[in-house]
Amino acid sequence: MQDISFEKIVEDYSPLVKSQIYKLNLPMHNPIYEQAAMIALWECVQNYQDSKGSFSAYAYLKVRGKLLDERRKELRASNLASNANWSDYEETFFTPQRSVTLNIDLSSLTTKQRKWVEQVIIEGKSIKSVATTEGVSVEAVKSWRKSAITKLRKQLNT
Repeated sequence: MQDISFEKIVEDYSPLVKSQIYKLNLPMHNPIYEQAAMIALWECVQNYQDSKGSFSAYAYLKVRGKLLDERRKELRASNLASNANWSDYEETFFTPQRSVTLNIDLSSLTTKQRKWVEQVIIEGKSIKSVATTEGVSVEAVKSWRKSAITKLRKQLNT
């Protein structure tokens, strides 16, 4: 196998790569999967031993395994991102704007919604700290936020 050029191997085994991407329901033109398959083929060329079987069977197993590994990595990364508790990072992403003055009438808000505006928007506290201060759950404070934002948007749009 060492005497055949890698370009020739890529050309010969391109249908194998495409069929594995198709069978595993992976995005067809995703460069990550194509690159993983090419790396697997390169590793096959480097590590193939005649005494252990045919190159095509070895390439099939290596390419399929590498594609599955890439898919697992992708799923793990997306699960980590979706399971992250983003409210913990709120302080990092949110910086209060004290220099901007808006003419907003807070009297249309309930007392709980006003507490959210005052403590989170004006004072710059996190939702978690407001929940602790008020003795309610974080979800309750998020509910205050949602309804307050809805009311304030209506004010700004009129």
